[in-house]
Amino acid sequence: MSRLRCPQTKQPSSPLLVRSVVAALFPRVPSGPALQLPHRAEEPIPAVTLEELKGAQSRIKERSAPGLDGIPNSALKNRYCRTTRHLPGGCNTTCLETGVFPSGWKRQRLVLLPKS
Repeated sequence: MSRLRCPQTKQPSSPLLVRSVVAALFPRVPSGPALQLPHRAEEPIPAVTLEELKGAQSRIKERSAPGLDGIPNSALKNRYCRTTRHLPGGCNTTCLETGVFPSGWKRQRLVLLPKS
């Protein structure tokens, strides 16, 4: 029994079972050409401001698990705005203007959490 007084569940041991569950929950979308949105030159994308970055920084939860980069959230919370301020032209703004994002930002890792 766990602290919540519910019986411990057995983790699935069959890779085939895990693959079938993941395939059912998260079906693959066939890759194709990227969606082309019409460019609206009359509405320039505003630059990402230091105030916006500080606002995002203040919402970082220090006790949450780190992302794929392995950087602890406490390090991001303490250093993010200081280093981003020195990026030429603002990396975030450039990505929004061009529609091109680093491939590392598009990777993900699925982690299934037991409901026990």
